[in-house]
Amino acid sequence: MKIERMRPADYDDLVGLWSCFPGNTMTGADERDNFLRFLRKNGDYCFVARNGARLAGSVMAGNDSRRGYIYHLAVQESIQGQGIGTQLMTAAESALRNAGIEKAHLFIYSDNPAIDFYRRTGWHVREDIQVMSKVLIGDRHMGTRKKGD
Repeated sequence: MKIERMRPADYDDLVGLWSCFPGNTMTGADERDNFLRFLRKNGDYCFVARNGARLAGSVMAGNDSRRGYIYHLAVQESIQGQGIGTQLMTAAESALRNAGIEKAHLFIYSDNPAIDFYRRTGWHVREDIQVMSKVLIGDRHMGTRKKGD
């Protein structure tokens, strides 16, 4: 398995990977043009795992020059538990750290079983804050999630 920087040409395979996970919501931010814009700005923090030419996993990260943010950590279900997610997170966290980012955040649905993975890799659930969201540009969901998105 090889961890390398995400490329624009990975988009279709990434959407296929992300779509495999029940409960994962894809929004307008995940449309091709928005993905490419994000990658141009944050490409140094976005990685894929490849098994030969086959895409096996992904993680996207970015920063606002103060805090880092993790998005779309995913590993094909058939090869989970082999350390690929940990390698991807290590790559993203190291890239953020090397850019001088002190702290990173991620947003995850409270019923997502990946919470246990994140805890094992040093992340913790914040009980002292609430996340608030507001849709600023339409309601451009590519997928749906029941519990209020």
